Amino acid sequence: MNCIEHHCQGESHKLNNKPCQDCAYAESAERLSMAIVCDGHGGERYFRSQYGAQFAMEITKNAIREFVSNMADSTLTASKGKSVFYGAPFTSYSAAMATDEQINSRAHKSLMWLFSSIISQWNAKIAEHARLTDLTDWELGNVEEKYQEEFLSKRKKNDGQKDDATFENTYGCTLMAYVQTPDYWFAFHLGDGKCVSMRVVDEHLVCEQPIPWDERCFLNKTTSLCDSNALEKFRYCYQGNGQFPIAVFLGSDGMDDSYGDGNNLYNFYIQLFKIIIRNGAERAHKELVKYLPVISKIGSKDDMSVACVYNDSNLPETFFQLTAYQKDVFNSELNKVEDKILSLEKKIADAGGNTESMDNSERINYEYALNDLDKAKNKKTMLVRKRSAVKGEESKFRNRRY
Repeated sequence: MNCIEHHCQGESHKLNNKPCQDCAYAESAERLSMAIVCDGHGGERYFRSQYGAQFAMEITKNAIREFVSNMADSTLTASKGKSVFYGAPFTSYSAAMATDEQINSRAHKSLMWLFSSIISQWNAKIAEHARLTDLTDWELGNVEEKYQEEFLSKRKKNDGQKDDATFENTYGCTLMAYVQTPDYWFAFHLGDGKCVSMRVVDEHLVCEQPIPWDERCFLNKTTSLCDSNALEKFRYCYQGNGQFPIAVFLGSDGMDDSYGDGNNLYNFYIQLFKIIIRNGAERAHKELVKYLPVISKIGSKDDMSVACVYNDSNLPETFFQLTAYQKDVFNSELNKVEDKILSLEKKIADAGGNTESMDNSERINYEYALNDLDKAKNKKTMLVRKRSAVKGEESKFRNRRY
């Protein structure tokens, strides 16, 4: 296993003198690999969310290590070496679709314990930070006065009493993580952003989003660690029957706001994975450092985070699986656009082309058809070019190997 991660300040944050509120982390070792992405909320009242995201990442990292270690220790005596995920097929959970059997399972109870621990530690950490850290010069100059007063009022009201501090909204952030051991993997999510997994089924690559989506995460709305009922809003998935993804990519919402949540986003991660395979993780990290700010500038303008864990045991074969997937997608899109071109050409031919004999509605539809045909032909040219580029990459990689 290996990993890669990077996060950067978004274009809008640069222009508005706001800090980067994203945080990403990844590590890979023989017994444990993980990736974590936390995204601080950008709203004015969440003016310390960059700290909230950093604290959430650190707490989650340590909580995962403890969780995996404790599970290994306890299962040796209590369950004959079998984890709570032992033998489990792919299983996903959200409160909206949970079954009684799922809620009563050892796996669910264990994960809820992990999430509860993260929430509790995060609340304690932000309360401590709020009590010990006065408003900074940046906060005094950039945060609305009403939010400064709200923060200071809470500090004064609590008078330093740890148990009474309630500063969650000031530090609010999302949380997403992927964890893999030799025996099982699991992933969990609270908030927006996307988790994308790549796995091989019958020698074909499958790209998907394994964690159930929360419909409450829409536009600028998201669930969060700062929610009073945050525990109920965690979603997760796991598998313990020996089947593992070849790679899992976590991205903050700045990524899917730039690429969407379908093939364009998958293609970005595939291209990144191909750079890893061809040039190594260090070069791929440099590419992320270079291009994430560019993507932010021309795309979402938001902070950007990417964290990835991937299987590095058979990378040449993986490269060809990645390119085969891309070619299949391009071929499918080409078939659709060619069908559209034929349909539009027939519609235009049936209209006869004599605009003087058309009424106003017919003329408008005719002009729309011409415009749509031009767009469809341009899209076909672009798809053919992209497919050719992938074939060229494939040939170059094959020749380099042999």
